Amino acid sequence: MMAAISTRHCIAHFMEPDSTKSNILDATRNTVYTPTQRYNHFCSLSMNGCQSRDSRTPVGMTETRTFPFVSTPAMAMERLSSAITELGFDPPLLGSGIIRLEVPIEQQIEAIDWLHGQQHFQHLPRCFFSGRSQRKINGFPSNSGSSLITRNSSPVSTAGLGSAVFFRHVSPFSLHDWRSIKRFLSKKCPLIRAYGAIRFDALANISSEWEAFGSFFFMIPQVEFNEFEGSSMLVTTIAWDDSLSWTFGKAVHALQATMSQVSSSIVKLRKEVPNTSILSSNNVPSKKLWDVGVDRALQMINKNNSPLIKVVLARSSVIRTAPDIDPLTWLATLQVESENAYQFCLQPPDAPSFIGNTPEQLFHRNRFDIYSEAMAGTRARGDSKALDLQIALDLLYSSKDDKEFSIVRECIKRNLEAVCTTILVEPEKTIRKLSRVQHLYARIRGRLRSEDDEFDILSSLHPTPAVCGFPTEEARVLIAETENFDRGMYAGPVGWFGGGESEFAVGIRSALVQKGLGALIYAGTGIVEGSCSSQEWDELELKTSQFTKLMNWSALS
Repeated sequence: MMAAISTRHCIAHFMEPDSTKSNILDATRNTVYTPTQRYNHFCSLSMNGCQSRDSRTPVGMTETRTFPFVSTPAMAMERLSSAITELGFDPPLLGSGIIRLEVPIEQQIEAIDWLHGQQHFQHLPRCFFSGRSQRKINGFPSNSGSSLITRNSSPVSTAGLGSAVFFRHVSPFSLHDWRSIKRFLSKKCPLIRAYGAIRFDALANISSEWEAFGSFFFMIPQVEFNEFEGSSMLVTTIAWDDSLSWTFGKAVHALQATMSQVSSSIVKLRKEVPNTSILSSNNVPSKKLWDVGVDRALQMINKNNSPLIKVVLARSSVIRTAPDIDPLTWLATLQVESENAYQFCLQPPDAPSFIGNTPEQLFHRNRFDIYSEAMAGTRARGDSKALDLQIALDLLYSSKDDKEFSIVRECIKRNLEAVCTTILVEPEKTIRKLSRVQHLYARIRGRLRSEDDEFDILSSLHPTPAVCGFPTEEARVLIAETENFDRGMYAGPVGWFGGGESEFAVGIRSALVQKGLGALIYAGTGIVEGSCSSQEWDELELKTSQFTKLMNWSALS
């Protein structure tokens, strides 16, 4: 559902605030120099866009400087501030580039706790992403993982504040946009990553609550905190391009302004929502309109000669609470809820936070290796081992759920076959158990023909039949005609691009949260032949419950 390559050019926008600080320490450098050219990029966050004619050419230099370990975040702040000041006195000669300065810390600190300590930065973009690379999923080995920080280590979780450079536009994410992001990334500096999300349906109108996100929103954080197994890392990134009217001096000045306000205090989050009451809740659609929508979908599916086999219909639940919900506190409770899921938070400047706790991987690419997952069918967990097993077996042998699951698995497999030399599906069908629900699950891996196929992978895999339906276009049209709310980034790709690696989850089990305005909680369910609207509504309630389970209903509601 990502539109064909557009002629409009992506916006690469560099942030600019103000301030200063001083004395560089020895650092290990990993530098990549590329031939420089001057670009005709025009940088703005307006609809004017930019006129880059050569997004294929990387920036002039890409460098990572790693300093010795320190014992506390405060010492890491000191070391980075000195290094940034020294850089300002000795600027690179190249007209474009990106430099990552990183200080390892001799203790494991949760990245989400560090980000929670920066609550006063509402005017700057924020991001958080926690992957599953250090864990096992239902007994299957993870794709990577190491307890030592090496050049190829992947963080357990990452929090980012401010942007060295970010990318946003209201037009659909295109090949040019992907290239514009990738020119700042390098295999030699694998932890320079662009974190963000893409809309579920780039062709749909953007509603006011999603306006700040555009059609896609990615950021390379200006200040970053990486959590590893057994240690942590505080990071700053400087990006510049003279042809975009963003000089190295401006970039240093902006970073110093942000660093002067960054707190080195770690605010440990309580993994519970404190005394929160739901004042009101409103579902869109209502149960009555949901039944109408499901009946209409079933009529389309059962119609003679209809190509439509499955459609995924979603619901938006608007809740107001007292007191206001802090998005990071809510996200911390979700980490406890499902430790083998992805957690994410994405917040453009002065905008709501898009948070989620999704069990579903879209893909993970590491050089030529590609991994994906098929997941469909939902049941609650049982109160006892015996009941849990009985429910799992009912799901495993349900013909209705098998049909829905097979559509998802075969579609993902077919799309990957177009870009891979080999494909392996193992297991072909098993049960994936989460804390409150269980799903049918398959793991798919392949060997890519070319690393440059990454954009094609993203374009072909999103949206999967698990969040849209099958065939894709027929399902998308029916969703647009049936749902009277904007999905925004819900059910879209959420994750990161790196130089030789990238990972995206599917943005389900998610919510849009803003203080003073409450939250929009999203959930969806697949409609196939044999579906029952009441049972599908119960499934929506089950999926939404992970957000509301710790709250109390107020007598005012």
